[in-house]
Amino acid sequence: MTLSFFSWAEARRFYAIGLPIFIAQLSQTGMNFADTAMTGQYNAEDMAAVAVAGSVWAPAALLGIGCLLALPPLSAQMVGGGQREGAAHLLRQGLWLTLGMSLLLMTFFYVISWRLESFGLTPELARLAGGYLRAVLWGLPGFMFFVNQRSFLEGFSRTRPAMIIGMLGLALNIPCNYVLIYGKCGLPALGAVGCGVATALCYWFMALAMLYYLRRDPQYRDLRPLFAPLFFRRGLSGRRLQEPRFDGALALRVLRIGLPGALALFFEVSLFALSAILLAPLGTVMVAGHQIVMNFSALVFMIPLAVGMTATIRVGHYLGAGKVARARLAARTALALSVVFALLIALCAIVFRRGIVLIYNDDPAVTALAMHLLFYVAAYQLVDGLQMAGIGILRGHNDTRIISAICFLAYWVIGLPLGYALARTDIFGPPRGAEGFWIAYIFALGFGAACYLWRVRFLHGLGDAEALARVRR
Repeated sequence: MTLSFFSWAEARRFYAIGLPIFIAQLSQTGMNFADTAMTGQYNAEDMAAVAVAGSVWAPAALLGIGCLLALPPLSAQMVGGGQREGAAHLLRQGLWLTLGMSLLLMTFFYVISWRLESFGLTPELARLAGGYLRAVLWGLPGFMFFVNQRSFLEGFSRTRPAMIIGMLGLALNIPCNYVLIYGKCGLPALGAVGCGVATALCYWFMALAMLYYLRRDPQYRDLRPLFAPLFFRRGLSGRRLQEPRFDGALALRVLRIGLPGALALFFEVSLFALSAILLAPLGTVMVAGHQIVMNFSALVFMIPLAVGMTATIRVGHYLGAGKVARARLAARTALALSVVFALLIALCAIVFRRGIVLIYNDDPAVTALAMHLLFYVAAYQLVDGLQMAGIGILRGHNDTRIISAICFLAYWVIGLPLGYALARTDIFGPPRGAEGFWIAYIFALGFGAACYLWRVRFLHGLGDAEALARVRR
């Protein structure tokens, strides 16, 4: 049955493509969950160190990884248009970009890891958080390499390999954490630092496992997407093609499309990350309670993220094939699914809030704060789901410039100042601590969702020829 605003057939395609994406993203977030929970059982200070270090790591790392998010829609458009070799060439340019961005970001993490006390952290907390950063930064190139290869496969609507490898990475992360955090198998107990080492090892395992899959899968053997084609490429007939090792024009197009989305991710994640840093002077209980809820929120965020990523693939594929009406139907299906999932997440967060918190920590003060904050997590699910579906649709159209502008206004102009005012000042009454930031999140996400939906409506109002011209330029 197909309605003007929703297609059950398209919804089934979303399920087939989106479920592996969800499990893959869940596995990656599951590493953060395992890091937080296992360091929390070690001691609260190490958990707080991982939280603070993660607040530095996440926005900066996503600034680099976000640039690569131009690869899935571009790859899907090429595959939809019958340009399989173009998708392989795109992957190779992503690898060159990965090399450059990794060097820049690793240098940044190393330098800032020695200056964390300037954020108001205690010397011991700064020492632990800095050690975590210096350990995990070595895993960044591996994770970006994994994202490159995953993006190539997503262009072909192949999402299961990333799911399987993500699950294997999570399965490896837990015993590595256990050995390195608690000091097993004759190794010293490293606490937060051991957690960083374990995460870096798992990122490289995922990258190399994906590389092994690409080299072995016969479906892509004729494309020769890696290794030799970095220097030259042969076509299907065996003739050597004059293709440059580094295609500056294509790399710049990837950056032009990906950088606005990367900035959007940076603005969004930095709001959440700076929250933890600004709450650090209020004590370990405040940081730990906030981090528990933040970690759970990141875990359930994988559902709207999977819907948005699937929307990018489906919309990009249809537009690459010139099927504008089908692209619009896929977009409307994504928006409808985001509402359904948001309501289910909100209900579960409220009903099971006590059990959720006790997974992380059983300290009475931390538990009470985290259970209270879960009501705010439930409250913003609808707007968060709509905004992620909207972002996914816009990426499928290569319409990413407006995303960064909206995110800047939503998170840095509205969210961060309002959150600080509510959490740390008496402008709107007594300081609310972590609660103040969660109230600000709702306002920021609501503003963003409204803007993205307006932009999607604008794109859907364009004629077919104009919509395709905007994608291909």
